[in-house]
Amino acid sequence: MQVVTKMFLEQLDIHCHENEWFASMDQALQGVTAAEASWTSSGISNSIWQIVNHLIFWNEDVIHRIKGTDNPHKAEDNEATFGSQGDPEDESGWAKTVQRLSEVMNKLKRVIEDLNDEKLKAPYAANSYSTERLLSNIMMHDTYHIGQIVLLRKLQSSWDGVDWT
Repeated sequence: MQVVTKMFLEQLDIHCHENEWFASMDQALQGVTAAEASWTSSGISNSIWQIVNHLIFWNEDVIHRIKGTDNPHKAEDNEATFGSQGDPEDESGWAKTVQRLSEVMNKLKRVIEDLNDEKLKAPYAANSYSTERLLSNIMMHDTYHIGQIVLLRKLQSSWDGVDWT
């Protein structure tokens, strides 16, 4: 494994599982109930559930871009990637959504493991920027939305803070 590939794997691990400088995806979603996941701030924000749907969509899309395959999940526009607000009574549906996010992030990790520094520097498709830039963008994108999840949890008083241990 090469230097840049290793760095992306470390970054993915940190933003998914480790609380280092900010809450990880795991920490942000830990203990969230379906009712909390479907809650919105005054009905104007996306719910946590919608944000997780959005993360699933775009991380899957990045996987398809890197692999050079078509994403079978099409979205009319970015707003459509958030999906429905979620059902506050559907604990099973919420658990499946969180599990799906975990599966997608693990799949992204496997895709990154198959890359080398040369592949990272190359465009992921014709007339596109590098795979390296694509991965950097999705990780910043995910981190931004993790912050939104934490803010929503703070607004609903369901946030206990980051476990820095």
